[in-house]
Amino acid sequence: MPLPREVRTWLTEAWFRDAPVDEILAGVPAAVPVTAVKAFLRGLETSPHAEEFGDLVTRIARLEWQGRIRLQAGRLDPSRRRVPRVQHLTPRQFIERAYAPNRPIVLTRMMKDWKALRRWTWAFLAKTVGDAPVEVMEHRETTAFYDLNVNRLSETTTLSEFIGWIQRVKTSNARYMVARNNGLDAPALKPLRGDLGFFGGILDRGLDGLSYLWVGPGGTVTPLHHDTANNLFCQVRGRKRFILIDPANAELLRDVLSYYSLIDAEDLDVKRFPYLAEVERLTVTVGPGDALFLPAGWWHHVRALSPSLSVSMTNFTRLIDTHEASFPLPGRR
Repeated sequence: MPLPREVRTWLTEAWFRDAPVDEILAGVPAAVPVTAVKAFLRGLETSPHAEEFGDLVTRIARLEWQGRIRLQAGRLDPSRRRVPRVQHLTPRQFIERAYAPNRPIVLTRMMKDWKALRRWTWAFLAKTVGDAPVEVMEHRETTAFYDLNVNRLSETTTLSEFIGWIQRVKTSNARYMVARNNGLDAPALKPLRGDLGFFGGILDRGLDGLSYLWVGPGGTVTPLHHDTANNLFCQVRGRKRFILIDPANAELLRDVLSYYSLIDAEDLDVKRFPYLAEVERLTVTVGPGDALFLPAGWWHHVRALSPSLSVSMTNFTRLIDTHEASFPLPGRR
C-alpha cells in the first residue's frame, strides 16, 4: 500500500534536514506501516535527485530563520503576547489594527444588533428550522485525524435531532456540525441569515458561500490547523477556548498533514518536537457576543467549553484573496 502524499512529503523534508531515523519513525502516524517508511527512506538515500531535494530544504530553513527573526523582534512588544479585546472599531480602525497587520483581535460589543443573540435558543431553532437537513460529522472520537476525513464521516440528519442529542449529552467530541456543511447556504436555513449583522461595514452584505455554522456540545475539539482565508468567528451561544500560534513559527509546517498539525496544542511535546520550546501560544476565550478575528495563516486549536453555536464569516468588505489565487494548494502547478 503506497504511503499517503502528505506522509511522503514530511518524510522527504525530515530526511534532508538530517533528522535521526529514530526521530523520523517516532513522528510517523501510528497507522502508517514502519516497513513502508523504511523502504521510502532507503529510496531517498539513493535518489539521483538528492542534491535538488537538499536545495529545497535549505530554502525552507532560510524561511524558518526569517520567521524566527520576526518573532524575536515581536517579543520586544509585550502587547503582542495577548489577544486584545476592544468594544468597537470602525472599518478603517479594523483595517489598521487587525486586518492589515494580520493580527488577531476580539470585538466584544459589535454583535449587539444581531437578532441571533436573542432568538437562537435551542428551542427556537428546533421549532423554526428543526426539519432542515444538515450534515454532521460522526464517529470523531474513534477516528484518527477526523478533520481530514470530513466527507467520509459526514452523515445527514435533521437539525432538531442533532439539537436534541446535544441537550442530552452536553459534553462529547463524537458528533459536530462543522463549517464545511455550508449550513447557511442550505435553503431551509437561509431565513437565519436575517438574524446576522455586518459589523458596521467591516463585512459585506453578500453571504453566499461566505458564512458557516458550527454547532455542537461542549467538548468538541478542532485540532491545531491554519485556514487560508481571513475569518471573523462570531460566538452566538456557549463558550470556546482558542489557542493561537503566530504563523511566523514556520517550523510548525514541518509536521503537518494537509492544513492540520500533528502537534497537540494543549500539551506541547517538546521532546518529540524540540522546536516547540520556542513557540509562544496565545489563549483567548470567546462567549456570546464576542467576535474573534482569525487572520489567514494563524494556527489555532479550538475547544468548546459548553454546548456551542458559532458563525464564521469571510465576507470582508476589503477582501484580500488569500486562497486559490495565491496559496499553493495540493495539485496546483
